[in-house]
Amino acid sequence: MLKLNDGCGVCGWIPENFLEETEPQPEAVQKPKGRQRKGCLYKYIENKKLKSGTIASYPRVIGNRKPDNPTHWRWGFNWEEKIDGEWKGRSVGCVPLGAIALIQSMQNEGVSLEEIIGFIKRAKAKK
Repeated sequence: MLKLNDGCGVCGWIPENFLEETEPQPEAVQKPKGRQRKGCLYKYIENKKLKSGTIASYPRVIGNRKPDNPTHWRWGFNWEEKIDGEWKGRSVGCVPLGAIALIQSMQNEGVSLEEIIGFIKRAKAKK
């Protein structure tokens, strides 16, 4: 099970059916006409059912989960692509924690979406 803390902080988009999510997610935020391709980092919690039947939340946190502590969350990156004239949401989950600050820096510097996605895929391959 996957629990999103909130939608994307930049565009408000909420991924649907991410990581084989079976529970219905809220409707995606409608975007104004004339959208531009951009990507967003988002944080989430991953819940897994253990053999004992209990539910464990990852990443594991002792005490309270802090919203501003990047180590207390799993990270994903989402974006939209126009395919056959229709905007489609895409996402990459389990972004390595060490790449978060670099991705944020790339976004602030205006690096292209393709370069950011390529960087994330290379960072995931090094795991």
